[in-house]
Amino acid sequence: MNDQLTLFLLTIRGTLAPATLEAAREIHNQTAGNPAGVAAAQSLGDVSHMVYVPMQHDGHAKTKGAGEFLIMDLWNSMEGLNTFFADKQVQEGGSMIFSDRDPVVWAPAEGFTSFHIPAPFGKNDRILGVARGTVKSMAEAKKLHNTAMVKTIGKARKLGMLSHEAYFRMAAPNSPEALEYFQVDVWSSGEGMGDYYGDEDFLASFNHFFTAEAADSVWVHPKGDWIEW
Repeated sequence: MNDQLTLFLLTIRGTLAPATLEAAREIHNQTAGNPAGVAAAQSLGDVSHMVYVPMQHDGHAKTKGAGEFLIMDLWNSMEGLNTFFADKQVQEGGSMIFSDRDPVVWAPAEGFTSFHIPAPFGKNDRILGVARGTVKSMAEAKKLHNTAMVKTIGKARKLGMLSHEAYFRMAAPNSPEALEYFQVDVWSSGEGMGDYYGDEDFLASFNHFFTAEAADSVWVHPKGDWIEW
């Protein structure tokens, strides 16, 4: 029996097919939130299902329809994940939610510093900051990353960071290691998050981390009753 626990992250980012966010909520809850489907996913190893929409800000580009959508699931079984998404009904449900989508499976970045810090009472906002890009090598990236996180964790905590996790894209069997990196930070303060990511120490620490400018974005939970677990 294998008692090693690994939580794989599945991200599905794309454009919502429905015309409004409320219509998307209803379709999501009927498909991804269907009790039988939820039970099937959980029995195969899906331990968490969360949904997000972009955090609106001044200058945010207006989109047609309901806009972008991000699903983040944590799975403890790759076999179970593959079995679940091979189901035709699951695939059809995804097509009802998204007009286009980019599903990616990520594995925890081995040896990369991560942390989860309890939120003080009353700090109830949850804002997601993510970054995605390619690194030159895992060894070099790990050294730069860990040095940066150790150096800035005190400042990050004061500004509202609650957790930090690092992943690499799952490589296909018998293929070279994937060098695409994905970072997930959870914050209780949007203002604090902005101050941290714009801080000179943070920017200098990650100056040579990526081979090109990373794609970063900020997400929040959508309004309304969305089925999550």
